[in-house]
Amino acid sequence: MLDVAIVGGGLCGLTLAHSLQAAGQVDWRLFESRPRLGGRVLTVKAQDGTPIDLGATWFWPSTQPAMTRLVQDLGLHSVEQIDDGRVLHLHDPNRTPEPVALTAQLTPALEASDPAQPGFVHGGARRVVGGMAAVIDAIARPLPEARLRLDHQVEAIMDRGDHVELHVRHGDALYAMYARRVVLALPPRVAMASVRFDPPLDDDLQSAMQATPTWMATAAKAGYAYRQAFWRDKGLTGNAWVTHAQAMLAEVFDACGPEAGDQTYPGAALAGFAALSSHDRTRFTLGLSLLLESQVVQLFGQEAADPALLVEQVWHDWATEPQTCTPTDVAEESWGGGHPSYGDPLLAEAHWQNKLFLGGSETARHGGGYLEGALSATARLRRQLLSLRTTSATAEQAHGATA
Repeated sequence: MLDVAIVGGGLCGLTLAHSLQAAGQVDWRLFESRPRLGGRVLTVKAQDGTPIDLGATWFWPSTQPAMTRLVQDLGLHSVEQIDDGRVLHLHDPNRTPEPVALTAQLTPALEASDPAQPGFVHGGARRVVGGMAAVIDAIARPLPEARLRLDHQVEAIMDRGDHVELHVRHGDALYAMYARRVVLALPPRVAMASVRFDPPLDDDLQSAMQATPTWMATAAKAGYAYRQAFWRDKGLTGNAWVTHAQAMLAEVFDACGPEAGDQTYPGAALAGFAALSSHDRTRFTLGLSLLLESQVVQLFGQEAADPALLVEQVWHDWATEPQTCTPTDVAEESWGGGHPSYGDPLLAEAHWQNKLFLGGSETARHGGGYLEGALSATARLRRQLLSLRTTSATAEQAHGATA
């Protein structure tokens, strides 16, 4: 019987596995339904090797100490997101975009002459050199491969008194696993949508899980790898906002590696967030690539589509992944309240008499939704699990002394 079963191979699940491995004498397994690790971290490499993050992209040292420390501890390097406080603003599809300052209200200034404040666009964000997947790879590298079960979907979890029973599907096979405790390192809504619980979870817990939006659930991102950063030659940072009703990309940014100033370096890139809703994206599936390319050309000029410069266009739609997006998330896609409020206390509690725990970034009060939130959730889970382990060992010692 396992000591701990971890469901979900994103940053939270992997860092928890790393902690349990380091603690020693803990028999754990990690089950990930995707064929890869990383969850909402997805770095795609273009044909020339240029890494482009199509999932989680940034971390902010000023407000995210755990993520900053993790990057340093793993021996990875980061690059500051280029940001002079201005965006190339396209508010009319029939007009030329114009570089303007971003105001304190985070809206493009009306006049091109308005002064800009460096750092206003991205708030001091940094990107990991090699892409955010470099973090995932570095964490997973020392873990025993036999304990990492990819393409394994946990379909049901049952309370069996002193342990839990998991029904796991791998291909056509469905088998049972047994563990003293299970950690759902998943977005709460995804856990509700993909796992059957027996007995059903308490009504209050179900309500809290369903009420927690999945960060990035309906997002989609495009990326463009180039042989050189031609926009920098024009004095542009790559930061662009498109606010007209026909926009294909809402926000574009420079995704270059640190050596992109060298014109021969294969690492120049732009990336951007889709403006279309997940529903509308399905209507434009066949012509999506050309429409996206047209948007980038309108922003940065014909060089953006020049075969001599363009290496590859990449794209990922998170709304198509059941591991990320649920029907509830799609139904709430038009919600416009900014960043959700995360960290419902009920999600941080142990359930089923200390056998069932919830993890994932959305369960964290600090940094909820971001990579920082995933690490915050891991820190809580580590304390909870190791505390129970210590309590159990103390009880066993006391029983032995009185036997």
